[in-house]
Amino acid sequence: MAAQGGSTQSTAGYAAFESRDDLQAYGDNALLLFVAQMRLGFDDVDTFASNSLTDGNNDKKCDLVAVSADKQRIVLAQGYMTSKVPLGAAPANKASDLNTGVSWLLDGDLDKLPETLRGAAEEVRDALHGGEIRELQLWYVHNCVESSNVGTELAQAIKTANRVIKATFPDLDIDVSATEIGRSALEDEYARMQAPILVSEEYTFKVPGGFELSAQDWSAFSTAVAVADLRALWADHKASLMSPNLRDYLGVVRSSGNINFGIKETAKGQPDNFAIYNNGITVLVNDYVHVVDDDGKHTLRVKGVGIVNGGQTTGALGSLDATEAGTAHGARVMARFVKCTNESVLGDIVKYNNTQNKVEATDFRSKDAVQDRLRKEFSRIPEADYRGGRRGGTTDAILRMKTLVPDSSVAQSLAAFHGEPNLAYNETRSIWDNDAVYSSVFRDTVTASHIVYAYGLLKAIEKTKKDMLAIPENSRTRAQKQHAAYFSARGSNYLLMAALGSCIETVLGVAIADRYALSFKKNLSPADATKAWQPVVELATALSSMLSPATDRGLKSQDRVRKAIEDFSAMLEVARSANPGPFDALADMTYTGV
Repeated sequence: MAAQGGSTQSTAGYAAFESRDDLQAYGDNALLLFVAQMRLGFDDVDTFASNSLTDGNNDKKCDLVAVSADKQRIVLAQGYMTSKVPLGAAPANKASDLNTGVSWLLDGDLDKLPETLRGAAEEVRDALHGGEIRELQLWYVHNCVESSNVGTELAQAIKTANRVIKATFPDLDIDVSATEIGRSALEDEYARMQAPILVSEEYTFKVPGGFELSAQDWSAFSTAVAVADLRALWADHKASLMSPNLRDYLGVVRSSGNINFGIKETAKGQPDNFAIYNNGITVLVNDYVHVVDDDGKHTLRVKGVGIVNGGQTTGALGSLDATEAGTAHGARVMARFVKCTNESVLGDIVKYNNTQNKVEATDFRSKDAVQDRLRKEFSRIPEADYRGGRRGGTTDAILRMKTLVPDSSVAQSLAAFHGEPNLAYNETRSIWDNDAVYSSVFRDTVTASHIVYAYGLLKAIEKTKKDMLAIPENSRTRAQKQHAAYFSARGSNYLLMAALGSCIETVLGVAIADRYALSFKKNLSPADATKAWQPVVELATALSSMLSPATDRGLKSQDRVRKAIEDFSAMLEVARSANPGPFDALADMTYTGV
């Protein structure tokens, strides 16, 4: 299956963005979120936006700050949208703003940072001090034409980031990169998501021989290719070779701990042994032909090249300079060339070979009895599609299914509702990775209807937060400023959810023997469940200042969390007595298990 690369004339990617009506509410940040979803692959854009957007009148040039779930990557992004026609180059000063953003985020005085950014800065610095961060990515996302002026400013932002990291975190080895994503780059990104092979040219490899395996929908030829051939491919196409590899090429950092630096050193130092030291590469092709000439020499002619696994190897070898390439002469890389005619199988090849999409804990959990049962139960919930750990195809991150109930958000809502806000926000991966944690969250008794009950609360909190932060700062009342300050703290959504879960007897006005038994009496959709919770959440938000002390350092102090929830609980009793209507309405809709 041949693929076509993006261009400034192609509009498929931008058209896909404009079709996303769920993003319209985010205004100038809509395109930024669309790109983030393509690049980071999350399912729940509203939850991601609620946790990561920092845009505001005083955001210190940081529109979005995200720390990846595995704590290995930080993304700092600046966005720009224009309605001018024809499109020109994006303003370079917005790219230079990333210099300011990096400085404030990594080393600015926390007391002088606005609420929207303070929590993000604390989270980023904690992650850096934890020693797990490997990458800092700087993005400038816009709907204009890319330009060299922006490239110059981004290069300066990289220098600024490296200088600040070296001064503030001298023991860390962080790979800093900066990317301009305008209309052309957006089309390239979209094309990569649509089809695995962007490089369509024909190439001929001299190989030492090999063998072929085949099935009904695919065939694969295993052999070894010369490092020089990979280096030539990289020179022609660079990162386009990695169109099936969502992780792309991370870059080569001069550090013995960096995998790409190690690949180069091995190729130069032990070229004869490189083939057995390196894991090799997997290459998707549109077609291949193995030829043996009269002299017994083997060649492999291929049409199309997409490296689905081994992108780091290819990029590292491609970055060898002429002198280094001479030292590595004779080195070979084990290679498997795969041709597939079945799009479903092709998607699985990408999923299971891709280094970014390695088999995750959720893939294994998808096969257990609890997730299997939940999928069946969700089939009876209106307007709800729950996959229970099963991942979709490569386009799922950009073609939003409005009825999708994302696994990650389900896990977070269950954890928070049942008293573990830190687990919900900071340790989501452990819910799937750790058997004991998984069993405590996805108990054998958990039901789809209970998940809808908890998930609806999370979505109601996210909507309340979005509505609150949408009020212009100079138009907020004193109380609204306090609420906005609370919601600007990282993890605040899950803390409020945990507080309401802890106080559920007060909320409903009855004793609750088992919180996992709670559900709505009617078979509500997730959207209707959100509406059912909304009045209670809006009243509870008035008490959010009682929870603020626990948001320091992202909910990691269990004592502060416990004390804050106790204080919140006492005030919620008063609030319910003064205005019982919304609470009684929710109670009338709730099945308590009795």
